[in-house]
Formats: sequence, C-alpha cells, structure tokens
Amino acid sequence: MNGWEKPLGYFLEHARRWAWQRVSEHFGQHDYEQHKRLRRKNRILASTLGGAINRKLIKIRRQSGNHIYIDNIQNLIGKYIPDQVMRSTFRDVDIRVLADAVSGRDISYGNVKILRAFVSGVLREASSIFGPLGHKLDSFQRRCARNLDARTAPPYPQILNISPADYQRFFEILAQDSNWRQSLAIHLYFATGARLQSVLRARWSDFIDGIWYPFLPEERKLWFESKERLDNQALAVLSDIQRRHRVEGLSSIYLFPSLIDVSRPIRTIQRHWARHSGTMGWRDLPMSHVVLRHRERSNPSYYLFFHRCYLQFDRDEGEIAVSKIANRRNFHSINSNDYMVEHKPSENLIA
Repeated sequence: MNGWEKPLGYFLEHARRWAWQRVSEHFGQHDYEQHKRLRRKNRILASTLGGAINRKLIKIRRQSGNHIYIDNIQNLIGKYIPDQVMRSTFRDVDIRVLADAVSGRDISYGNVKILRAFVSGVLREASSIFGPLGHKLDSFQRRCARNLDARTAPPYPQILNISPADYQRFFEILAQDSNWRQSLAIHLYFATGARLQSVLRARWSDFIDGIWYPFLPEERKLWFESKERLDNQALAVLSDIQRRHRVEGLSSIYLFPSLIDVSRPIRTIQRHWARHSGTMGWRDLPMSHVVLRHRERSNPSYYLFFHRCYLQFDRDEGEIAVSKIANRRNFHSINSNDYMVEHKPSENLIA
C-alpha cells in the first residue's frame, strides 16, 4: 500500500479487533474495548492477594536482585499476614483485617513502614488494571495511618500518674546502670529540650559556657537563632559523663562514643529504655511522651522558619554571630575536660 511493505502479522491485532467488533455488533454484545476491560477486571478480581504478592516479589527479584529485601518481606508477610487473608481474592479481601495485620501493635514501627509500603504497591498495581480497586488502596492506607496514630497518641490518663518522685527514682536507676552510655544518654534527653538524635550525636564542642547548641550538622544555621542554657540537672549529667570518660581514659569527640569505635557515636538506646521503663511500670508508654511529661522539647523547625523569614533583614550581623559561634566551637579541644572551662562570654553571642 503506497510502497509501504509490512508483513501480514503486523496487521493481525488490528484485524482481530475489527473482526471482534463486527461479530459483537451482530450479536448485540459488548464492543472490543469493553470486552478487554471486563476481561482485565475479572482476571484481577479473581486473583488472590498471595498470588499478587508473589508476582511482585518475582518482579523485584528480576529487576533489582535485592535478595535481602525480598527475604525480609517474605519473613514479615509469613509472620504477620494471616493465611486466610493471603488466600482472599481482590474481590473479597477484608481491607480492615489486612491493615490491622500490617500495622498491629506487635509490629515495630520500622517493619510497619516496610510492610505498608509493599502491600500498598501490590494494591496500587491491581488498581491500575481495575480502577475501582483504588478505593481499597485508600482504605488500607487510612486504616494503617489510624493504627499508627493510635499507637503514638498520648497515653492519657496513665501518663499523668507519673510524679516528680517517679522521675527522680528513674534517674537514680539510670545512674546505677553499668551501660552508662545508653543510660546517661536517656538522662540527658530528659534533662534538656534537644531531640534524641541530637543527644546521641552530641559532641563536647557543642557546649560553650554552659550553653548547648543541640543541632545536627545540617541545622548549623540555627546556632544563632536558638540555644539552650543548661540547668543544674543537665550540668550534673554532663559532669557524670565527663567522669566516666576520665575513668575509662576515653578520647572521643562524642559524649557517648561507641564501644566498638570511639570515633563514632552510639546509635540507639531503645533496648535500655525498654528495660528501665519496664522496671518503672512504663512499658506501654512511649518515651517521647514520658519525656514531654517531664520537660518540653525545643522546636528547631520554628527557629528555621524564623531564620529564613527574618534574618535576611539583619543578614550581616547574623552571619557575624554565626561565625563567632563557629569559632568558639572550633576553639575547644576534643578533650571532654574542656566543656566546663569558664570563658568571659561575648554579649552579642548570648544575647
């Protein structure tokens, strides 16, 4: 046709579609496109959730070869998703049961994130074939989010029963723990307004004249905008940490160096929190809320907003102040004995 040479197979699909359309019109049936949609719909609705999960795992293995991730997913699915749910078809699957299985209280938050993302991907692929399944995906995500919110909601009224005497007894238990890195990190977290990750990564050079600039490296622009003057409780914790460094002969830039490598900080205190909170009868209370009962947290996001909005009107002075703070931080040695050295503070620096 017009010198355009194509093999007969090139036109086969078009010919089949034309033939199906003519036959369907003759018998008053659905047209070709409707037939394809119905076939896709019936195929996906008759598929089981377990079958769809296996197909997705095979696809991931073929594309990325990430066997560690695949093994982790298989273990989590086998442990938490009931067989009855796995055998359910997309037509009959109970989204509430599936979401509760994926985001139950007996699953760690990290594993919930992994499972929720994977199952959401399976439902998303199914809804791309049959659009109305999208409402099941939405229901699944809302139910998981509700379960996680319920897990982290303030556990009132139990948390209101914690008295100052309870906190004092808790701090005494922490002071007697031989694993002083984790226990004193918990105590410092309670004694200051810093975030937990800032506490775990705290360096001796972060403390200047009894003031702590408790920000992560990517937040150093906040040094000028916010700082925390340490009270007697926090200073006492620092003195105890300093004493532990002296006893063990540690030479680390971090307050809580790793046992394996002193050039790195510890990463977590969850195991120690679980043990000590169980001793206090707080096992079901999240640390983030128990600490708020004792002391408010600082809000770096507010100071970042303030910095972006208002520092531009006084940029030169602000940059000079940040430079002064950085110089004061660099002036201090990495020796932990230097953090309580008395200096005459600059009025502009601490104003």
